[in-house]
Amino acid sequence: MNDETIPADAERAGMLAALHAVIVGTLSTLKRKGLLTPDEIDQIFEAGLVTFERGDQDATRQAAQLTLQILARSLRD
Repeated sequence: MNDETIPADAERAGMLAALHAVIVGTLSTLKRKGLLTPDEIDQIFEAGLVTFERGDQDATRQAAQLTLQILARSLRD
């Protein structure tokens, strides 16, 4: 990497992508080892979705809901 400063938007996007990778990797490992069932994984994401359904919808909440839906789909059999 060079000495240039990373733009704030790129930094946020990179942090979200890294978090996505860690979450999917962790949940996939727990599922593969039989420590979490597919139903339990669905419950985790359902709880997250319910959190973002409360209150006024804005672009951030909509993006969070979409991300949770994508994560949940990526962990289904």
